[in-house]
Amino acid sequence: MPAARRRPSFVSIIVLALIGLVLSSGCASNRVTDTSYYDSPRSVSAREYGYVRPAADVRVIGRGGAIAATGDGSDLWDRVRRGRTLGIPADGRVDRALQALKRNPQYLTGLSRRARPYLHMIVGELERAGMPAELALLPEIESRYNPRAVSHMSATGMWQFMPYTGKEMGLKQNSWYDGRNDILASTRGAIAYLRLLNEEFDGDWALTLAAYNAGPARIRAAQQSNKARGKPTDFWSLSLPSETEHYVPKLLAVAALVRDPARHGLSMPRIENQPRLEVVESRRQIDLARAAHICRVPIATLRDLNPGLKLGKTLPDGPHRIIVPAGAGAKLRTALAKSGDLAGPAVAARDGAGRRDG
Repeated sequence: MPAARRRPSFVSIIVLALIGLVLSSGCASNRVTDTSYYDSPRSVSAREYGYVRPAADVRVIGRGGAIAATGDGSDLWDRVRRGRTLGIPADGRVDRALQALKRNPQYLTGLSRRARPYLHMIVGELERAGMPAELALLPEIESRYNPRAVSHMSATGMWQFMPYTGKEMGLKQNSWYDGRNDILASTRGAIAYLRLLNEEFDGDWALTLAAYNAGPARIRAAQQSNKARGKPTDFWSLSLPSETEHYVPKLLAVAALVRDPARHGLSMPRIENQPRLEVVESRRQIDLARAAHICRVPIATLRDLNPGLKLGKTLPDGPHRIIVPAGAGAKLRTALAKSGDLAGPAVAARDGAGRRDG
């Protein structure tokens, strides 16, 4: 894969920011109410010009088997609606994208199903970072919330990181583990990257999102071309690849549908505003099969929640952290604390919300 284009000043910003923004990648405390799993991911198209690639539709298969969780019981979508918006001025392209989405009367039903396992965690991470809540919809554009989505250009994960950018954002990639597929680590990496891009483009979220798709160098070049010809340099005025020109309007169209489904003649299933995932950490290596036996959840469920673990175990040198359905962590923590079978002696496990990656 060709190396991603980048500006030296941008790389400098990344290096300085990683300490404060990326090393915080660690654990969350949310939960899956349906133990969904996926078909083997099919390849999706990607261009060569950017950092992060949007994935084509990837079908998600859900299974029943909810585990009770605590929470206030309100609608999580209302939490998104009440959160910060992107504040991007409307354009005719958004209207066209809206009309295209509305041709599928079940679109919001499918969106809710795809987002349900991860949305609480994503919204929580965005709120902690002080970012617009509407960014929680970006994985719908990138991968349809599939942590295993992959492109032929090697972009992968829910947030579709290219290898180089993933490494720049602190996401390890080796024979044991790919942080781009780690549900929590990739979310925190994407938030860190979006924050850096937003600073690069002076708080303009339309340009930020375009840069997330096409790469900041591509956006800057388009701006410079417009400036040289006396034209505006906002997103809507730039000449960009077709993929990028449709990327921002589609996200804004999805956000508009979520914000007011009834206005557009659609209905939207609620998602309970409660944790769906839980993070368990240990000082020793964790095997997913053993953890599944102890938690009494299907091994397929733990594999789906921990797609970054290529060999079904945490890395020999850590971090030793896995995601389990909310409500299943207590049994695993007890086993880790008492038994040497799963993680060896001197084990300490804890709820990992807001902690470091280790």
